[in-house]
Amino acid sequence: MNQVIENVLRIPRLRNTLKAAKKFDATNPVPTSTDPQSQYDMRSSMDFHPKVGKWVSRKAINVQDSSAWQVASSSPSRFVDSSEIDQAVAGLKRDGFYVFSHVADPAIVSAIRGYAEQAPCSARGADSAPSVYPRNLPQVGRYDFDEEIALGSPEVQEFVTDPLMALISQKYLGQPVLMDEVAFWWTTTKKAEDANLNAQLFHQDRDRLSFLKFFIYLTDVQPDTGPHVYIRGSHADIPWSLRGDGRKSDEAVKAAGLWNEVQEITAPAGTLMAVDTIGLHKGKTPISADRLALENEYTTSLFGVDYEIPEFIPTELTKQRFAEMPWVLQRYHSAIGG
Repeated sequence: MNQVIENVLRIPRLRNTLKAAKKFDATNPVPTSTDPQSQYDMRSSMDFHPKVGKWVSRKAINVQDSSAWQVASSSPSRFVDSSEIDQAVAGLKRDGFYVFSHVADPAIVSAIRGYAEQAPCSARGADSAPSVYPRNLPQVGRYDFDEEIALGSPEVQEFVTDPLMALISQKYLGQPVLMDEVAFWWTTTKKAEDANLNAQLFHQDRDRLSFLKFFIYLTDVQPDTGPHVYIRGSHADIPWSLRGDGRKSDEAVKAAGLWNEVQEITAPAGTLMAVDTIGLHKGKTPISADRLALENEYTTSLFGVDYEIPEFIPTELTKQRFAEMPWVLQRYHSAIGG
């Protein structure tokens, strides 16, 4: 009975989400934020089904600018082999994730990892100023780099402006996309009790309507060093017992009969994966060594959680790619000075 009542309450929230997303999309310039009630309604309406956000996006987001489909073509990707594009899209549609067979050049991986070893980052959950990651004596379970700090690395800029990741996102989501978020972080062996804070319990991402994320491992990842974990097929359907917003325990996943679909993604440094994180996923707590990962997200709209407009010094490659795909990289308009 409680489930029936909750679903009745979600109907007006879904209707409000559709209306608010249409208004957001029609506003020029793009609003700098989404009001808290609309954010709540969006997250709540996604309890109906994991495909609700994509349905709302197709109904509400109507990009008229034909240049929105443009991706940079003059500079090749050093992270994605073009021969894998169609295979990646098919894998995403089938499983909700795809692990690329092409591994990034060790020199790129080493450069990004070296940058992460000396750039300031923030200890998640701690009230302390950003500082260099204390790799030999970490105090918390996760250390995050602010996007502006992350973009101080030319190789990180190259990753987050990659044109083939944008193209795969377009093909998978079926709409123009823009690069929305950069996450760059160390996961440590400390503070396993902070599993909820550090996204180490199963959950869905619900910050946007329709989106796709790309993760690259920058350290070798084995079962005991914090692999990404995904429930295969949960991007397409989830049992009612797991549809509510929030964290889900391993026991709840087992009770729902999904444990056989749990996939731990272990791979060497330089491995890239595309993941539809509307599906249930988590990061496994490292035991024997830390993990460094870099992630970017493509979305069909900035409707949802508040977003950043970072200021940074763009490389010539970033400027070139912005000139070729300004819609995709519109959050970087201010930094590039267009």
